[in-house]
Amino acid sequence: MQILILFLTLCSSSWAIACSDILVNYPVECKAQGRYQRLSKEFNNYSIKIDNLKGYKILKAVGKTSYYALKNDFLNNTDATLLKSRDWQMWNNGQNFIAEMSPVLLDFSDITKLHKKLFAEKGFFNNPTDLGKLRTNNAETNPKIIISCNDNFFKEKIFNLFTDYDLKSAEGYSLLTLDNIKVCDDKKLSSFELYFYKGASVKTELVRWLNDFNDMLTRFEKNDSIEEITPFNYLTDMRRWFLAISPFSYGNDEVASALIDYATKRLQLVPISFRELSDPIYLSVEENRLNTDNKIQQTLDFFEGCLYERKTNLISNECNSI
Repeated sequence: MQILILFLTLCSSSWAIACSDILVNYPVECKAQGRYQRLSKEFNNYSIKIDNLKGYKILKAVGKTSYYALKNDFLNNTDATLLKSRDWQMWNNGQNFIAEMSPVLLDFSDITKLHKKLFAEKGFFNNPTDLGKLRTNNAETNPKIIISCNDNFFKEKIFNLFTDYDLKSAEGYSLLTLDNIKVCDDKKLSSFELYFYKGASVKTELVRWLNDFNDMLTRFEKNDSIEEITPFNYLTDMRRWFLAISPFSYGNDEVASALIDYATKRLQLVPISFRELSDPIYLSVEENRLNTDNKIQQTLDFFEGCLYERKTNLISNECNSI
């Protein structure tokens, strides 16, 4: 199948790439958009919307862990399984909300309302009164993750990354810091506690993030980006930054994913399925960007493979439409 996909991809490179004005200055994004548009057009010939392919849409919505735990059910008993899936319901809540968000400028309240909307259904949140509230409003000023000697982390790499984390607060402190570092029995690794931002104001940090987000999306739309950064790389970095802040007690990944979906639609990018990737706070900027680039190509290859199945009438459940 991989050889076949490569062949189809090479053949498709001769197609004219229809690139939007927003992306014309970004070769990688432009090429991906052209390939995505061509595939979408070919699927339309079969009355299928490319984003509705099961192996893409369900995985994007519920995330890697939930998808592979119930893959057979999701693919073979789709309607009933999705009806019971909290992840699927949360994702749809988010998609419905971002569809109504301003196409020009987001406000701080949009993010808190998005958090509320995601977990609106009864039982989604341990304490419904926490919905839409920053973690500091709930007296959670310094949440932490404990990394023990038994955890399967490449700890030396993580330790080096967090010794001087690149993302800083308004006060100039690292957004993520290590504490209570202890050498494990094997003398090769260490256990430690990873603390999230515990400075003066989580709201200040979130507003900084939002101002950057609003500014850069507008600049991309106007072909006025002042930084040498591509849209794919920028959104990858912004997801990492948001999760490093972790403004809410729960649901930060879901909020970040919805905001990135909002941005990809505004910039007419190929949709990015971030929830299948490794937690970005444990990776460097370069590693995260490479993960995103690889995932985009994998997604387009998946669509290419499903199109071939459609043409040969040998269609797997993953390539069927919801």
